[in-house]
Amino acid sequence: MTVPVLPHSAVCPDYENLLQECRGALETWQRRRTQLYRDNVSGRSMSIELEQLQGKYVKTYALLERHEQSCQRCQYVSKIGGLDFESMSHAVKAHKAAASR
Repeated sequence: MTVPVLPHSAVCPDYENLLQECRGALETWQRRRTQLYRDNVSGRSMSIELEQLQGKYVKTYALLERHEQSCQRCQYVSKIGGLDFESMSHAVKAHKAAASR
């Protein structure tokens, strides 16, 4: 028995690209942070470098989220996958608001 594959038209290449950028930024930030702490490096230049890497990750993640909320294709894929996109979006916003308190 083969697993059905979504039609190509239901796959969003923009989302895939943004997801890869986001993963790459996160991995780079985590890898560098681990390396600096393992090597016991400290100082202002380390802080600046880590802040820049973190900022790049935050930016790519925000672009990915914004794309998910505005792309009809991504919302369609979420719905056919059994995900209620609007409820998920509201739940994420509520969780972020509660975490920031």
